[in-house]
Amino acid sequence: MVLLKILLYGVSHKTTPIEIREHYTIEEQQLPEQLAEIKSFSGVKEAVILSTCNRTEYYLYIDQNEFMHGEMLRFLSNHTGYEISEVISTSYGKSNHEAAEHLFNVATGLDSLIIGETQILSQVKQAFAMAVELKTSGPILNSLFNKAISFSKKMHTKTNLDKLSYNPGTAAVKLYKEEWDSLADKRFLLIGSGKMIRLTAKTLFYQGATHITLIGRNEQKVNDLAHELNLWAQKTRHSDVLKRYFFTADFNHLPMSLAAADGVVTATKAPYHLITGKTIEEMATIRLTLKKQLFMDFSVPRNIEPSIQYIEGIQVFDMDQISFRLEEADLDKDKVVRKIKVELSEEVAEFKQWYLERKAVPYLQELNEQMLNLKELTLTSLENKLPELTQHQIRLIDKHMQSMINQMKRIPVESLKEFARKNASKESKKDLKLFAKSLGLSVELENSEQPSEVLVVESGGVSIESHETI
Repeated sequence: MVLLKILLYGVSHKTTPIEIREHYTIEEQQLPEQLAEIKSFSGVKEAVILSTCNRTEYYLYIDQNEFMHGEMLRFLSNHTGYEISEVISTSYGKSNHEAAEHLFNVATGLDSLIIGETQILSQVKQAFAMAVELKTSGPILNSLFNKAISFSKKMHTKTNLDKLSYNPGTAAVKLYKEEWDSLADKRFLLIGSGKMIRLTAKTLFYQGATHITLIGRNEQKVNDLAHELNLWAQKTRHSDVLKRYFFTADFNHLPMSLAAADGVVTATKAPYHLITGKTIEEMATIRLTLKKQLFMDFSVPRNIEPSIQYIEGIQVFDMDQISFRLEEADLDKDKVVRKIKVELSEEVAEFKQWYLERKAVPYLQELNEQMLNLKELTLTSLENKLPELTQHQIRLIDKHMQSMINQMKRIPVESLKEFARKNASKESKKDLKLFAKSLGLSVELENSEQPSEVLVVESGGVSIESHETI
């Protein structure tokens, strides 16, 4: 008997501290290799990997008869360097509708470190797109991810959750504002050239910062970003006076750039510490003031060596600490989140129903084929016995016969779907098979798993459509 299941293995900021979570992080260039390796495991039909600074999650669609849980645990053990027992204790697992509900929460930003942030949606889309491109995803995970992405877009359009939420960049600026009433006389150093640095730079500018230096390992990207931001700032201020707000510096002289900064933000994909104790020692010999410095580390693995936080005059916030500092009551956001969760539960229920009804697809296909064959035989017989029938009359008869077939199919189709929606026990599958047999259907369900089929109820009856994605 074929037993198929959606599985999720993962770690996130909600369950695992950053010092453990960073061991699960996957470098971008490793993702295709990991997807290919996992897809090759026994019983794995489909796979998608979601890797962000706050979570690493593996979504699988597996055949339980063939899949070996231990193989996946060994894979995670090799990747993280942890013993299998440690992998089990530091990660979480979910299956079927619980995994689906989790992804809906993730894509919508309800499971994010900062509730409602929108960057996660683009990360979910990127993870899904990579799996589709590499052909490791398939009809089931395609449907799940498409539905989760669509729901997230709808919720962010329908509610004002975006306006009530912080992304890590705006969260960091909020902390800077708590420390300093005005940012106009402060100097900021942003390390990196990605989306998070761009968002942080713009937020600092909006909050009054006038001297923001960009630095990174890829000099060209940093220069391009600074140029883009200066053009944007000029248009934003509508000023005839050409003024620079965003500057660049040489990454090879990082201690010198740090020495001039009041606030520092790192957001790179470097899998190691860019700012170490030695870097700070070199900075200290150059820095001319004892004023406090605030460091924000958005990277996982962390770009700032944790021990730096114990140096006098320096305060370091990693992603977990930023979240902790910003956990404050927000009644407006709570109301919006409650409304979204109600709709989310309905969407998950619909997905669960679709997922269960797939068990009936082979029977519905055979029923449909039988009805169509009967119609074709009847039409052929009529044409032979009544050769005087015109094409118009034949089309009219065809239309009425199809309408009659649709009405005849409605109750059997709904009954088959109802049997399929029952739990996955052997008894319920047996009941489905017996009912199908009573309708004269002979297909063997166990050997007819066809997840690409979608059940579509139309106004004129029931039809079955086949799609690669849903």
